[in-house]
Amino acid sequence: MIMKLLAQRRLQAFIAVIIVLLIVTFYVLQPPSPKKIFLPYDSELFAKIEGSIFEGFDNNTGTPDGTNIVPNYVHFIFFEKSYITYVTAVCVLAAFKNQRPDKIFFHTNVEEFTGPHWLKIRDTLGSVLQIRHIDMPTTIFGQKLRKEWLPWHAGDVTRIRVLMQYGGIFLDNDSYIVRSLDVFRKYEMTIGITDFDYLGTQVFIAHKDARFLKLWLESYRIYHPEDWYMNAGEKPMREILAFRPELVHTVKILLGVHGLTDRLYTWDTWRNWRKYYSIHLVIRLRRDVETWWHYLLWPSIDETNICQYDKPFGEMAREVYSEFCQKQHNVT
Repeated sequence: MIMKLLAQRRLQAFIAVIIVLLIVTFYVLQPPSPKKIFLPYDSELFAKIEGSIFEGFDNNTGTPDGTNIVPNYVHFIFFEKSYITYVTAVCVLAAFKNQRPDKIFFHTNVEEFTGPHWLKIRDTLGSVLQIRHIDMPTTIFGQKLRKEWLPWHAGDVTRIRVLMQYGGIFLDNDSYIVRSLDVFRKYEMTIGITDFDYLGTQVFIAHKDARFLKLWLESYRIYHPEDWYMNAGEKPMREILAFRPELVHTVKILLGVHGLTDRLYTWDTWRNWRKYYSIHLVIRLRRDVETWWHYLLWPSIDETNICQYDKPFGEMAREVYSEFCQKQHNVT
């Protein structure tokens, strides 16, 4: 009996050793993941902004007398997309209603926009809307932008160039202005921070001569096609703002570029959204957080079913684009 027990123990120990060896071998033979290497302080890079009109500017306090130096322009980019979705229309109309901009620019490479929501935008905005036809970049400093991510990486580059040309407020097509961003127009440039302490590229407020814009574009001389968000959000934080945080006015929470999807699409009540200045809706992640039965009822969201959408985003959308709901209410 004792010999049998010892034999079982030896067998168990042998199996345990084999399992450990297999695990170790698996990790040893795994190809190494590419390391994220960030450059140290680059004096040559930062020399490019010497003599700027903003040299010595205080981005903690802004202009001494509170004067707005960022023009009241709002910019959207549309590459390869002619059909305007309901959610995009909501965000454009929220910018028009809550920011009251002098101009809203659509920077696009499509010939013309289509769909009922485009007609709603066109008829509502009138002369405030400016359509600017541009080519979608496919390279940056001689480096090809990754083909699979081309519209997005091209948009990352273009938003920098647009702000360097015009200044103003840049918004992703699913970024919703809750209340006026004028409080930030007295700063050289204002940014938000994501959950991972990256630069939130979904909302910017910037003067066209903002020093950070020039440095950020220069940082693309080393382009990382293998990484979705490296050049856009991670690299500029680690290689520029880590050394020169005074180049921007930083907003930790209230620009809403961190993860809010669960509150927007799963909470029954979330009144605090009104305290934000803007919110990135991240509409593409709605399916990942909603319950299956709720998503079954609203597989897509448009002006006809937003009337019954019982989550915080429904309330946000109805405040700026809900004529169908109003007509339905009058009929009933």
